[in-house]
Amino acid sequence: MKQSKYRSVFSILSRLVRVRLSTMVSFSALTGYFMSGSRPDETLFFLFFGVFFLSSGASVLNQVQEHKQDALMKRTGRRPIPAGEISGLHAFLLSVLLMIAGTALLLYNGRIPAILGLLNVVFYNLIYTPLKTRSWIAILPGALVGGIPPLMGWTSAGQYLFHPNAIFLFIFVCLWQVPHFWLLMIKYGKEYEKAGFSSISKILSELQIKRVVFFWGLTTSLFLLLFPYFGFKLHPVLIGTLILTNLYFISKFYKYLFSEKESGTIRKAFILINMYAMIVFIQLAVNALM
Repeated sequence: MKQSKYRSVFSILSRLVRVRLSTMVSFSALTGYFMSGSRPDETLFFLFFGVFFLSSGASVLNQVQEHKQDALMKRTGRRPIPAGEISGLHAFLLSVLLMIAGTALLLYNGRIPAILGLLNVVFYNLIYTPLKTRSWIAILPGALVGGIPPLMGWTSAGQYLFHPNAIFLFIFVCLWQVPHFWLLMIKYGKEYEKAGFSSISKILSELQIKRVVFFWGLTTSLFLLLFPYFGFKLHPVLIGTLILTNLYFISKFYKYLFSEKESGTIRKAFILINMYAMIVFIQLAVNALM
């Protein structure tokens, strides 16, 4: 009986904090850390869990803010708050505790990583989340949210915030976020509209959105080839793998968006763009440690 109860609590918590999303955010922060050329030490522990707890707290608070809209959508209707598994007040208190814990851990690495983390909460919960019901322009502050964690990793390693390498990674992640959002709009745009969210599907047709998404994905891919202008010195082997990664990504992305007629291709494109970013992160981190 107790074991079943513990499983239920764990299920509620994991869905509230969005474990996979928060883990990916933490890994993007680690990329910024390793890109500096720094070797692992105790700051890595505080960075990973500081970002994880802060991201988790922001995710829980987001679900508190949007629980009424979540209840109207099939995709989100089973989340813990609209499903009645936890009250909004208890979820809010959990979010506060998680964000306090995350900030405290990041403070170990310095004030700048902690300030960047809190700034990200402001962008995500106080700007992006309310703006989602008013304008599709919400994707812009949403993109900034994705670009800040690598800077938290970079500064946790003791590096200058506005170093060209850090700016390069920040721009890449911000660019990557936009097609990431719009792919969701292609698949769930009508559902979002019914729940009261603003969607670009009100302005553009599905084909037009796909064209914009592909162009943006292509721009993101080509931006990576500007690394010499940001002071990067990539190993020749990594330059080759980066070019091959880009060519593979562009060809498969186009195929999923326009060529294949079977159902599920948008999901494939979504998975592809996430895998693409992860592979690029790994390549840049490996290059810095070589």
